Amino acid sequence: MLDVILKLLTDTPLAGLMLVVTFGFIAGRVTWRGINAGPAGGTLGAALLAGYLGLSLEDMYGGVTPALTVGQLGFALFIYSVGFEAGPQFFSSLRSRRGWSFVGAGSLVVVFAVLLTIGLAKLLDLDESTAAGVLAGGLTSAPTFAAASEEATDAARLSVAFALTYPFGLLGLVLMIQLLPRLTRTDPSKGATAHEDDDSRRLKARAGSPELTRAFTVQQAGVIGLPLSELQFTKRTGCFISRIHRGDEVLIANAGAQLQAGDHVLVVGRLDELQKFEALVGPEVYDQQLRERLPAPRRISVRSGVCVGKSLRELNLIGRHRCMVHKIERGRELLEPGADLVLMRHDIVEVIGQRDNVRDVADELGRFEPDPNTTDIAIYAGGIVAGLLLGSIHLRPLRLDFSLGYAGGLLLVGVLLAWLRNVGPISANVPKPARQLVRDLGILLFVGETGVAAGNALHEGMQFVVWQVIVAGVAVTVIPLVVALLIGKFALRMRPVELWGSVCGGMTSSAALAAVKRAADSNEPAVSYAAAFAVASVLLTIAGQVVIRVLGA
Repeated sequence: MLDVILKLLTDTPLAGLMLVVTFGFIAGRVTWRGINAGPAGGTLGAALLAGYLGLSLEDMYGGVTPALTVGQLGFALFIYSVGFEAGPQFFSSLRSRRGWSFVGAGSLVVVFAVLLTIGLAKLLDLDESTAAGVLAGGLTSAPTFAAASEEATDAARLSVAFALTYPFGLLGLVLMIQLLPRLTRTDPSKGATAHEDDDSRRLKARAGSPELTRAFTVQQAGVIGLPLSELQFTKRTGCFISRIHRGDEVLIANAGAQLQAGDHVLVVGRLDELQKFEALVGPEVYDQQLRERLPAPRRISVRSGVCVGKSLRELNLIGRHRCMVHKIERGRELLEPGADLVLMRHDIVEVIGQRDNVRDVADELGRFEPDPNTTDIAIYAGGIVAGLLLGSIHLRPLRLDFSLGYAGGLLLVGVLLAWLRNVGPISANVPKPARQLVRDLGILLFVGETGVAAGNALHEGMQFVVWQVIVAGVAVTVIPLVVALLIGKFALRMRPVELWGSVCGGMTSSAALAAVKRAADSNEPAVSYAAAFAVASVLLTIAGQVVIRVLGA
């Protein structure tokens, strides 16, 4: 039965590839204690197994070597997407002193991993393709694997080494997050407040808490019958009233509105501010109708140089515009809008408020995000053209042949176009779901085709010292992490919560970030993660190529 199925899929190779992608994607989503292999890891495992069992994709191209394969198209889409996602935060991460420390700690992971991989390859006599696979698997980095394939002399060894080291890279990193905080004294739950008393910690938590919406019942006689302009709640408490529920009506809270006993008011403010408001007006109450009438959030892209580098406390959007910041999107991460959160260029700020007030906020911060249902395909197609042409250029200074390669060209153009956002009449408006689809589809097509070919090579027999590859992969996962933590703690003097976020960003591991957030009981690690992730994504993409070029020289 298996032979019949494999024969059918081999005769229809595109169907075989898509079946590998299907089962690989499903396998990659299977989660155990918050850990999963991800789309690339699951698809590589499925592809290796299918290739080993006998699935072949050679008939997809009529038995000839094509100038372009499905996998190569996926490679171009994926590498360009990596640069395009990193671009908005790549330069912003280097604009502040804190940003440099986040990027520095994250980059240390990549640099030490590359140096360690080269050293282990020479010590254990690993070829350059295997070494690049060890690096990619040890850091669970699909971009490293994809870009290294362009330089690898033996794609099968690269794929198998990646598959062998990937599981510990995934599980080991999360395990290290549980063990290393004690050994290195970098407990992310303590952060900067490790030496402060409980009262001061509570005060800081309240002052820097995100903006919230709460409903209260008007009971205090001192606020009944007076217009809101005279009550001056924003000045007295820091809060503002956005809606008033009176009987069957929900009213807009303008300056002339007067509160009546029994009114339910929807109030926006931070935790400590809401407590002050409650003492002045009346107790908190749940009012579903008020919440349903809350205006839909509008997405604003931060572009204004005046606002970049300022905290939400300094901007005081509640007090000046009566608008609430719902959430902030930075790269691939969602950040809580704490008062001390500093805005960076290309942040996406979701704001709730009256239409005119929200428009004023958009004028101050930058501009509204374009329609999320519109994708400018030209920015992807044209960017890939530019990246491929740039990567094909060879410079020969001092008789040395230098080229960015396709991976380097695609990555560089992706970063620049995403940062510029506009090229003449073309806007770089690619909504997040569309970017994710292109990125995932690209890596799955590439890994699926490459993995099946590697599985065929395994079936035919491949000389491979498995224990050496696994040991090297474990070392690449653990040692750079420990070194980066120690340097970040003692040399860069970073807070543990920021240090761990930076290190996870350096490994571009969302699974590790989730584990650190749980350990810290906070979303704060996401801030340093986002900064380190942007730069580390670029470094990791070229890291495998560096290993291959150094060892192959």
